[in-house]
Amino acid sequence: MTTTEKRTFTVPTRAEVSANNQGIFDNIQKGLGFVPNLYAYFAKNETALGDYLTLQNRKSTLKAKERKVINLVTSQINGCRYCQSAHTVLGKMNDFTDKQVLEIRKGTATFDFVYQN
Repeated sequence: MTTTEKRTFTVPTRAEVSANNQGIFDNIQKGLGFVPNLYAYFAKNETALGDYLTLQNRKSTLKAKERKVINLVTSQINGCRYCQSAHTVLGKMNDFTDKQVLEIRKGTATFDFVYQN
């Protein structure tokens, strides 16, 4: 028999992280309007948040919309409602319509996002 143990993670507030990570929180807050829990959790470590953001923001051959499609599909496959919600909001910030976001998440996009501005 398989059992599942529920674990609770404490997400730190801005006041509970280092001064360096507080500055990163401020920049994220400015850009997104909130600090995603995943980012806040990484801030428990002095360098993890900055390292993660460096990785996420590195130069890529993928355009922003292409990366957003990957994130939307991945969060859908993983079944993480938090990630689905976050990437849906970010998809809209990248000029996807509600209909397009839902199509991407279902894997049935009827439009070609590569050629959109």
